[in-house]
Amino acid sequence: MDLLKNKKVVWTAAVVVLIIAGYFVYNSGPVVSAQGSASLKVVPDEVSVNINVETKNESAQGAQSLNKEISEKLFAGLVGAGFNKDELKFVNYYINPDYDWKTGKQKGYVVSQQLVVKTANVEKVPSVVDTAVSAGALVSYINFELSEKKQNENKIKALEEASKDAKDKAKAIAEGQGRRLGRLVGLNNQEFNYPGPIYAYQKGVVEDVVSANAEARKAASNLAPNEMEISASVSASYRVSLF
Repeated sequence: MDLLKNKKVVWTAAVVVLIIAGYFVYNSGPVVSAQGSASLKVVPDEVSVNINVETKNESAQGAQSLNKEISEKLFAGLVGAGFNKDELKFVNYYINPDYDWKTGKQKGYVVSQQLVVKTANVEKVPSVVDTAVSAGALVSYINFELSEKKQNENKIKALEEASKDAKDKAKAIAEGQGRRLGRLVGLNNQEFNYPGPIYAYQKGVVEDVVSANAEARKAASNLAPNEMEISASVSASYRVSLF
C-alpha cells in the first residue's frame, strides 16, 4: 500500500516537473519582431460638394436675413432636385464685421455658412451646381471620398492583411535561424492611413461668382473618380521555439 502511494507521489511530482519545465520552455527563448504592411487601391464611392452661402449688409440682422433667404432657397431647390435631406448638411455658420480694407473702417457685416451635399451618384453633381447658381450661392469645392461604411470595411481588410504580413515576415526570420515560430507575445497597430478627400474641383482666387460657378459646372460635367490608396501597418512579436 505504501509502495503504491509512493509511486503516485513520484508520478505526480514528475508531472508537475514536466508542466513547470514546459511552461518555462514555452515562455522562454528569444523573441522575434516584424512589422507588416498592406496597401489597398480603392475607388471612392461618394462625391461631396461644398457650397458657400455668403451675404453682406450694413447690419448683422440684414446679413443674416439675406443668408437665410438664400440658404432656404438652396435647400428647397436641392430637395426638389431629388436629394434626400440626409444628404444635405449646413456647417460653419459665421457672423463677422465687414471692413473696407483700404480705409480700415467697418462698413457692415458678413454672414457665411456652408452646405455640404453628399451623394453616391456622380451624375447628380451638375444639378447641385446648377441649383447653387440659381440660389445665388458659390460652389467652393467638389471632391471624391470614401463613405464611412467603406472606410471601415477597408480599414479592417488593410489591418488584417498587414497583420498576416507581419506574421509571415517573423516566420521567415525564425526559419532563417533554423527555428520555428512560437506563440504571439505582442501585437501593435502601428498605423492606418486614409488619405482623405481627393479634390475634383477647388475654387481658385476668382472674385467673379459667375466665372467661379462656370468653372465648377465644367468640372461637375467631367467627373471621374481616381483610385485612392489606403495603407496600414502592424507590428508583431513572437517567441522563437528552442527546438
